Amino acid sequence: MAAILQPGTSKRLTPAATAEARIVQIRAARAGETVSYGATFRLSRDSRLAVAAAGYADGYHRSLSGSGAPLRGAVEPGGSGFIAGHKVPIAGRITMDMTIYDVTDVPQGAIRVGDYIELCGPNLALDDAATAAGTIGYELLTSLGLRYRRRYIQPD
Repeated sequence: MAAILQPGTSKRLTPAATAEARIVQIRAARAGETVSYGATFRLSRDSRLAVAAAGYADGYHRSLSGSGAPLRGAVEPGGSGFIAGHKVPIAGRITMDMTIYDVTDVPQGAIRVGDYIELCGPNLALDDAATAAGTIGYELLTSLGLRYRRRYIQPD
């Protein structure tokens, strides 16, 4: 795991947890189309969207949504994922079982159905995800539901 610089210090922290979700679908969408519930997110360009199997029933907070969350007026622009070396934004609202990511800027063919997207971990700091959700990292970790498979790894 990569170390993350703790804000305001020179101290490096090693992430203690990683949360990932499997990509279950990749779709093409046109500029002007809307994404997810309530049509609150309108695409500004032709896009590729990856649907991940994680939602608020899994403890992935709705407040991380890219749109349609009251928090978006105060904390822009919402949460993100990390896949194939790229940080990708959440597109639209997080639903009960799924989250949609805009993977347009990830090279074609670099991801496929079945790959995992990082929700927090070595590439996306837990505290950054928590800030986007308007909460703290501890709340995000304790919200993770029973559908996540857990692996405990002993330090070297």
